[in-house]
Amino acid sequence: MTVWEKYSSMKVVSKPEVQTLPRLSLTADIVGHRRCPRQYGFFVEKGFVPAHTVQIFYGTIIHEVLDRTHHHYQGFDDPKTKGTIPTDQDIERYFAEVESSLKARGIRAINLRLRDQAVDVLKRFNRIEGPCLYPLVVDTEHRVRGTRGDYIMEGVVDVLIGPDSDPNNPPTDPSEWEIWDYKGQRRPNEGADLQSYIYQMQVYSALYKIKNGCLPKAAKLYFLNELRDETTSRPSSAVLEISMFRTEIDNALKEFDKTAAQIEKNSEEGTWDSPSPTRAKEMEDTCVICDLRWSCPAWKSKPYRMQLP
Repeated sequence: MTVWEKYSSMKVVSKPEVQTLPRLSLTADIVGHRRCPRQYGFFVEKGFVPAHTVQIFYGTIIHEVLDRTHHHYQGFDDPKTKGTIPTDQDIERYFAEVESSLKARGIRAINLRLRDQAVDVLKRFNRIEGPCLYPLVVDTEHRVRGTRGDYIMEGVVDVLIGPDSDPNNPPTDPSEWEIWDYKGQRRPNEGADLQSYIYQMQVYSALYKIKNGCLPKAAKLYFLNELRDETTSRPSSAVLEISMFRTEIDNALKEFDKTAAQIEKNSEEGTWDSPSPTRAKEMEDTCVICDLRWSCPAWKSKPYRMQLP
């Protein structure tokens, strides 16, 4: 019997095909698509790299430096820093380390003014919030997820804030923890962007319950660019507490389910619509630096101001 005859007579039982559910990130996928489906299609779905990475740079460096300040206070990297607030020099060092990492990935500030603005905002946040907020941090980069029918929704909560307690005996009851999300921008006016952020926190709350068995005590957005040059204490506009009634959370989940279904539909058809002219006006700061603006129907008749590299 030849080798071919030997193996061709073998019977192989095929295993049933296992269907895997797509994973969608709350921020990169759901919120990103709700902001602009056209940008999402080119820069997320198709993988093109934008020429200007201003928003990516600013948001990423704010989050990563703040994560290091929390680790500094908790003494994760150096036990000697445990219980101490980072100095301005520490902030500059952490900023430089994160900036170097981002540059290696092709992400950088387009000008020194933007870079200096980010450093100043981080220093002000550290000075104002450090002494009262850092001791209350229970966890950072708290990952949550949940299955929503035909997809898996994932997210990362920036920080969990617990009640004031003995630092040697941190609180362990998740029903007493608050979820906070940092936004490296001014607080938006009432509109689609602010509503998406509210939905995001309500969905985080639902996923938090799946992971921890209860809703968080509170859900809050912190807009860091509300800390202006003259700010010496937290302005009321910096923090927005999100309502967490069951009906509102259910509505947020339904809205994000619609977005997930639209992402799947757009992906299958290969079509990514531009925002409406009204929506484009709401997010002008995003549109004026978008590489796709020159062919975007939403901005076809709108004059563009010149942009320096």
